[in-house]
Amino acid sequence: MKTIKLVAISMFIMGLFSCSQEMECPKPDPPTQPKNLISLEDAKNQLNLYDVAHPGVKGDQFALRTWISLEELENYIAYVKAESLKNGITVNGIDFMYSQTKEGKPGMPNANNEDYELTFMIAPTVKEGTSNMAFDPLSSEKGKPAFLKDILAPQDSTNAKMMSNATGGPSGIANHFGACPTICL
Repeated sequence: MKTIKLVAISMFIMGLFSCSQEMECPKPDPPTQPKNLISLEDAKNQLNLYDVAHPGVKGDQFALRTWISLEELENYIAYVKAESLKNGITVNGIDFMYSQTKEGKPGMPNANNEDYELTFMIAPTVKEGTSNMAFDPLSSEKGKPAFLKDILAPQDSTNAKMMSNATGGPSGIANHFGACPTICL
């Protein structure tokens, strides 16, 4: 019995001593280099291809651009991951969908993005078979992602229930980023 008390007291004192020492936290692994980086030559060539194909839809510096703050993007990713996990859905990526915020006519020029404000929306994706499918985590149910291809399709019986549940409030789709050149100059 005396031995047990002695061991217990020794462990308590060692615990106090070790806890009073400043502990070094493990350092996270450094980020790995992304696999999709391209050369500056490739970037210049791709921008030139865009400029030739879309002469009336060009920014002042390069092709049309959209700017997103890191804070906004990181917050969005954390939010859609958390909302999706509530329904047991694991986000595997982000889908970027080009859109515009003002009406335009076919062939209408859009110099400096002033005429009809091209932009893009983003939505989380989930693996569905061999595809990565965009979905709305706020319209999803347990284990059933609400796929945008169904929700945003022309109104029919497939998406009528999902659309009738829409309150006009926010969805899991984001936009209102800083369209360039409007905000980036």
